[in-house]
Amino acid sequence: MHALDERIGRALAAWVAWVDRRPAALALLLGAVSAALGLYAATHLGVDTSPDAMVREDLPFLVNERRFDATFRHAGNEILLVVDGDTASAAGRAADLLAERIAARTDLFDRVDVVGGGAFFDRHALLYLAPEELEAFADRLAAVQPFLAEIGRDPSVVGISGLLATAVEAAGEGADVGLDLAGALDRVRGAVEATVAGRAAPDPWGDALIGGSLSESARHRVVSASPVDRFDELLGAEGAILAVRDAIRDLGYAPGNPGGVRVRVTGTVPLNYDELQVVERQGRLVGVASFLLFTTAMYFGLRTRRSILALTGSLVASLLWTNAFAAFAVGQLNQVSVAFNVLVIGLGGELGIHFSMRYQELLARGRPRAAALPETAASVGSSLVSSAGTTATGFLVFLPTDYRGVAELGLISGAGVLLSLLSTFTVLPALLAVGAPESPRAPAPALPALARLRHLPVQWGAPIRVAALALGAGSVLLLPEARFDHNPVNLRDPGTESVQAMNDLLARTDRSPWTVDAVAPDLASARALAERLRALPPVGRVATLADYVPDRQEEKLAILADAAFFAPPPLEPAPPPSPDAQRAALERLGAALAAAEPADPALAAGVERLRAALGALRGALERARDPGPLLALLQRNLVGTLPAQLDELREALSAEEVTLADLPPQLTAQMLATGGRARVQVFAKRDLSDSEALEEFVDAVTALAPDASGNATRILGFGRVTSEAMRQALVTGLACMALFLFAIWRSVWDILLAFFPLVLAALLTVAAMVLLGMSFNFANVIVLPMLLGMGIDNGVHLVHRHRTDPDESDVLATSTARAVFYAALTTVLCFGALAFAPHRGMAALGRMLTLGVAATLLCYVVVLPAVLEWDDRRRRARTRAPAAAFGEEPREPLAR
Repeated sequence: MHALDERIGRALAAWVAWVDRRPAALALLLGAVSAALGLYAATHLGVDTSPDAMVREDLPFLVNERRFDATFRHAGNEILLVVDGDTASAAGRAADLLAERIAARTDLFDRVDVVGGGAFFDRHALLYLAPEELEAFADRLAAVQPFLAEIGRDPSVVGISGLLATAVEAAGEGADVGLDLAGALDRVRGAVEATVAGRAAPDPWGDALIGGSLSESARHRVVSASPVDRFDELLGAEGAILAVRDAIRDLGYAPGNPGGVRVRVTGTVPLNYDELQVVERQGRLVGVASFLLFTTAMYFGLRTRRSILALTGSLVASLLWTNAFAAFAVGQLNQVSVAFNVLVIGLGGELGIHFSMRYQELLARGRPRAAALPETAASVGSSLVSSAGTTATGFLVFLPTDYRGVAELGLISGAGVLLSLLSTFTVLPALLAVGAPESPRAPAPALPALARLRHLPVQWGAPIRVAALALGAGSVLLLPEARFDHNPVNLRDPGTESVQAMNDLLARTDRSPWTVDAVAPDLASARALAERLRALPPVGRVATLADYVPDRQEEKLAILADAAFFAPPPLEPAPPPSPDAQRAALERLGAALAAAEPADPALAAGVERLRAALGALRGALERARDPGPLLALLQRNLVGTLPAQLDELREALSAEEVTLADLPPQLTAQMLATGGRARVQVFAKRDLSDSEALEEFVDAVTALAPDASGNATRILGFGRVTSEAMRQALVTGLACMALFLFAIWRSVWDILLAFFPLVLAALLTVAAMVLLGMSFNFANVIVLPMLLGMGIDNGVHLVHRHRTDPDESDVLATSTARAVFYAALTTVLCFGALAFAPHRGMAALGRMLTLGVAATLLCYVVVLPAVLEWDDRRRRARTRAPAAAFGEEPREPLAR
């Protein structure tokens, strides 16, 4: 043993002996201090859920984003309402109503927009059609002009019934009525059947007028609402989200509504809100299961109630101390650093397991408590200091990286490991000693079958070493296939509405919220840049403010002027028809249907279906004590949105020429700054939920516009910062750990023995991830420091025990090996349960941790002992040669 090892061991033995002489007083004092620190943490430790809190402020993509935000109003943290309608008219009306209702809550929202919608675009919608499409619309309008005139005069059950009766009679005589009569009859039938059933019906007229001429995308609208920032609250957006959901419910657009409209809530804010709720809910369930599994594992590992309670008390104390340190050092946790307690439990608990198992080993040999506790500190103290030091170093090397989230996690977790070391040598021996007899009962020995298994790595050392080399070489070949998934949506629970809606938006590339925004000095430069960007293969669509001015307007306005003659003039609303007039109109329609003999099979089938529905309605009216409410419901179901669509038609046909000055102020403010700088909004051609497509798109656009920003550059930037920080920190951490161990051990060979299983375990873990189709992501990279720390801890403990206890040549027969095994087992049981969580991020973290810990355990309790057996033979061979040269009889090695 090196002199520094011995000095550390003697100092810790003296300290623990001092603790053992006054355990009750120290336990009370430490309990009071821990409670006070816990209270301090509870009142001073906050949370900042802003994504910007996770990275350095001076990163290029964030600098570009702030510069863009200073020029334009950028909706980075937003709530998106995805409105899907059976018809364009229904979707448009729903989007407008929702935007109006939400915008009224100025206490919760800074800005509300209907993306590509609103009053201006409703009025000028026809100008955005191609002239050919507009000509076709005008022709259809001319064909149905007589019917429009009739409906315009009387948009009621009476007017509609009379119109259909006339059309059926004309069709029966072979005349061309100019409309899809079979479809109209079916729509009316649906309204009648819903009335008989006593429920509201979907709008029977749908896109009968303007909506039918618009593109498919018009049925899908997006309302963007920017809530007031409350990043200092964990669920700060809850009020805004609840207000949005209240608006959806109050306006009648809740799920299952009869209006043919579906509204889903997504965007950065709802995704984060749902994420926190899901993690909280599933985290509680997994936490209970993990605690039960941890307790069970510790029962089989320690097998005494006192040791389990003492270890738990020590761990709780270290957690309280670490939380107090976090409150003092950083004040506010970010979305990554909130995970520090998980790491402290895994790595801090490992220190206590090693101490407790060595203590029990000495008790089993007959040592009294007063001797066993100091001797435990003397024998494992140096290795615990070394492992805590290397693990803390592995965390602290994240401090200089650009990823502040992990840097702060490293600072807190590094301090937490050192505080856990302090707790292991103060709280743990105090709790083990307080009230304990001088000679506590030792735990029962391990089962004989398990005891025999621990000799296998030594007996089969040569095949194990060969297999390890082969697996390592094969794993190296798979390293280039490892990938980092930049898409944060892939980490969310796929069953939540916000995730499903966001994936739908990303698939609709022309409406994707993941865009790139470039800025040009003026609008002319923006148009020139847009043309160059449109030529890039990954780019699907590019928009400047000029693109919102319709082209070929003179030609289109002439077509609209002609079509306007076919629109019915606005009239004063007629009073509601009387019940007698409604029933008479229905009777006339029924008679026309009964007399009709259309030659078209589809029309004949429609006639029969509507006739049967009217018969059912007649029976319902006769059975009703008061037919008034039933007829009122029929009026609402049958008329639907026809009056509103007629108003929209008149307004759209009266559209005038659009110039830049006529565009909505909100749109202009988003696309053109006061000083003349112009925004160029770039949409991808491919679905950016694919990481490869995201990288290709952002890299292509930023090559032409290096100062571009936007959601796409932000997401890719965060991903690259994360992966680069991990690579930088892992390489630096390994180097610093090696230097730390060299300062204590002064043996390069022993350091290599401690490190090579870690390298092999890392290769096996990455290879397994590639073979299982797993990627690195924002969630599972958090456990890399834990795997690194646990791995090097195992190497330090096993190599240190093998070198410093010559009476125990089989390291697997020691308490150190058992502690390594149970520390790994508790980690797998506590956090491996996450692998079965429905939440993808939690599951990814759990699967990677399970793979990593399994590989680490395999390499340290199977491969390392096989290598140590070879190293022992090598050392004995080297000592025999000098002994034979001097005529000495070499000593026989200790029996294994």
